[in-house]
Amino acid sequence: MRVLSAPSPDLWPALVRIAAAIAIAVAIGVGVALLLAPTPGPLPPAIMAAPPPSIDTSPAARLFGKNEELTTQVVVAGIISGEESGAAVLKIDGGPATAWRIGQEIAPGLILIGVDATGIDLERDTGKLRVAAPQSDAAVAGIRTVPDAR
Repeated sequence: MRVLSAPSPDLWPALVRIAAAIAIAVAIGVGVALLLAPTPGPLPPAIMAAPPPSIDTSPAARLFGKNEELTTQVVVAGIISGEESGAAVLKIDGGPATAWRIGQEIAPGLILIGVDATGIDLERDTGKLRVAAPQSDAAVAGIRTVPDAR
């Protein structure tokens, strides 16, 4: 039976030379492969990202008073005006007719500030607005009737 033993000291320089030759051959092979590799073709066209979706901000702009438009639909159904106080019967956003006194908030941020024979005055953060009452025939003794506003 043969026992393997450590290589003799005379063998080490030969093993180092063989390892160095292998390393040099690998380096030359990789270098030649890189030099002889085909050149890459043109790049494919860039992928364009889809444009961001357009967002309609007009409802928010109207909420904050752009163009002095009301976001709440107010229809004058009747007016009760007096010297220093008054009230109006209003339909808010198509709801039932409801009486409101001067100074009451008829919708969030919308306050009734004035009532006279021709219409009502509203106030909101951006300023004052006027809503005219529909024209009707004159009534007896200061009572003014307004036709059904639908």
